[in-house]
Amino acid sequence: MAMAISIGQFLNSRNINFSLTHHRHTDTSFSSAVSAHVPTTQVAKAVMLIDQNGEYLMAVVPSNRRVMIDKINRMTGKQYLLVSEHELANVFQDCEPGAVPTLGQAYQVGMLIDDMLLEQDEIYLESGDHENLIHLDRKQFHKAMHNIQHQNISGYRMIPSQEHDSRHWDWE
Repeated sequence: MAMAISIGQFLNSRNINFSLTHHRHTDTSFSSAVSAHVPTTQVAKAVMLIDQNGEYLMAVVPSNRRVMIDKINRMTGKQYLLVSEHELANVFQDCEPGAVPTLGQAYQVGMLIDDMLLEQDEIYLESGDHENLIHLDRKQFHKAMHNIQHQNISGYRMIPSQEHDSRHWDWE
């Protein structure tokens, strides 16, 4: 599978120019960036949230950062939680399990995008499979994100320190 059907239809219907960047099979957006030899700051990852009323929100941040859910909750006045893998399969039916594309509009899912992504000259988006990224230049990315609310919603990722055992954490 090169790209989810809904994603291709969304991009084509809006005349958004893109290319696909193939990489080895990976399980995370961060790993996709590394495998595709592109900066992790330029690969967008989707983090799916759900509020107390069952409404979804896709928070899109750079792959090397984490979503600040508490900040989103304060901004929106809602209580969002992470969506389970099982629920993701129901929303993204034309995607491989765990390969959430970063274009929620194609699935009628509300979105919030991190300001850092809007500053990039090039952006890579998950395509709905584990082996391809959608490559957009800045102009095409802004076209795709037209009317999407944006804010500073990301913070540093915590990763296990490579100099210590897994009980110690460093900030990336």
